[in-house]
Amino acid sequence: MQAADFNAGWAYRHLDADEDWTAVTIPHDAMLYEPRHALAASGLNSGWFEGRDYEYVKHFMPERDMAGSRMLLEFEGVYHHAEVWVNGEKAAFRPYGYTNFYVDLTGRVRFGEDNEIRVIARNADQPNSRWYSGAGIYRPVTLWTSPAEHIAVDGLFVRTIAADPANGTARIRVEVETTAA
Repeated sequence: MQAADFNAGWAYRHLDADEDWTAVTIPHDAMLYEPRHALAASGLNSGWFEGRDYEYVKHFMPERDMAGSRMLLEFEGVYHHAEVWVNGEKAAFRPYGYTNFYVDLTGRVRFGEDNEIRVIARNADQPNSRWYSGAGIYRPVTLWTSPAEHIAVDGLFVRTIAADPANGTARIRVEVETTAA
């Protein structure tokens, strides 16, 4: 699979707020832009920041010659209760905010046309962490593409069977996927 940086060209705002979008580059910690005050629900654990809910949006246009390709978005970290929408359709929900997750774009994007990725990150449910968690899309985003037939994500396994200074034996297993776009 080919990796492409998908961190530029995003904008964000508070969810359900009547406000303008602010251009950002990912990774972005939206909580840092909130006011701090002594009555913050999480107190010291959140650095005295109030939690809010946020939405992010990005538009992109995959080339027509990519039609038939497998496309995945990898979010390395969205805090938390993340929803990912592709062209107005909910494509993923990830409640946990500290690990990566993939969103399959295959069959959801229009090649040679504008596409919208929208991410909701909820952090108003304070307190929700024992430490400062940050909020929003706080780690990089990668667009993975491949032909319809490809090695699966995390589909290469190597196991050492025996090893000594002069020789080694390994068992290799490869998972191949065929995706209909």
